[in-house]
Amino acid sequence: MKQALIKLATTVSLVIAVTVSAEEIVVSSLRQNIDIFTGVLEDALDVAQSKGLFGISIGGIDSTYLYGQGVVMEVRTPLANRRNRMSLSFLSASVQSLPARENPFASALRQSVPDLQESLRSALNTSQAEAADFYADMMDRVAAVDYSIAINSAIRQASEAARSLRTMNTMDEVAYAEIRAEMTGLQEQLQEQTELLRQAAEEVPPVSIQSDDVAAADVMSKMQARLEAFTLKIEPLKQQAIARATELKARSEVAEKEYIANWEADVIAFETRLYAAMCDYGAMLRELPTQQSIAIILTGLGEDTEDGSHTDKVHVFNKADLLQCQSGDIDMAGLRQRSAQYSY
Repeated sequence: MKQALIKLATTVSLVIAVTVSAEEIVVSSLRQNIDIFTGVLEDALDVAQSKGLFGISIGGIDSTYLYGQGVVMEVRTPLANRRNRMSLSFLSASVQSLPARENPFASALRQSVPDLQESLRSALNTSQAEAADFYADMMDRVAAVDYSIAINSAIRQASEAARSLRTMNTMDEVAYAEIRAEMTGLQEQLQEQTELLRQAAEEVPPVSIQSDDVAAADVMSKMQARLEAFTLKIEPLKQQAIARATELKARSEVAEKEYIANWEADVIAFETRLYAAMCDYGAMLRELPTQQSIAIILTGLGEDTEDGSHTDKVHVFNKADLLQCQSGDIDMAGLRQRSAQYSY
């Protein structure tokens, strides 16, 4: 009885060892089969040699096998990289509405001259220092509150639109450099004129504490004259910046629509090549059991999420359907209908 049990245990051990050894051989053979198919699919989809910045590969296929389930192939394409560039471009081009209205402070200034005169008289009757401070503050408010905001906002919008155009390859480096130089020049002119206004404020003529209404009106007149001189010099800068920003933003919006349309068309063409390749070469996976599947993950080509990120596009093929497609029992349209497609 003991010897019989020993023989039975030995037999079971041998059977298990042979089974494990057979499974290792099958998996090893399947891995080689998958590696060969991966290379063929890379060539068919033209992703094997895709290179990005500094020669870094942005294309290729990584494969793995899930025991008892099938093959999973992660496909990296330049399309995903183009989509990321597109997202960065659109993000930088999300700018505010262009200010094109009249100088609001100048309008308010004209409407409230009596109030300003009364405030100036009060300041003059208080002290000479306070009068000078009031005068300088009025100058600074015109320079900083309206024109600096309007011009700098337009410069920022123009720069962002130009950067978006360059990212989408619709503006070359020479044109982009010219835009940057133009915007830098506008900023420098704005700073120069603002500095001149500040210096003018510091040069306010001395006024005695006993100044009467005539003296106050004279100071008011000088202030308005200098503000008008500042406006005459700074308004053209404002209009130039706004006009440039308007032009570049319009070009950027058109380029964005074209970029999206071209990208979507390229994705459809890529998926068509994928189905053709799976129909033509899918039967090469001879070692894969017929009841198992091949999942193709197209990295970064899925639907957009609410937070602005991109999901992957997944296509799942049954090996049995691939065999039927290669034999002509179903066509590519039938293969697409039988496969599962979703974003994840």
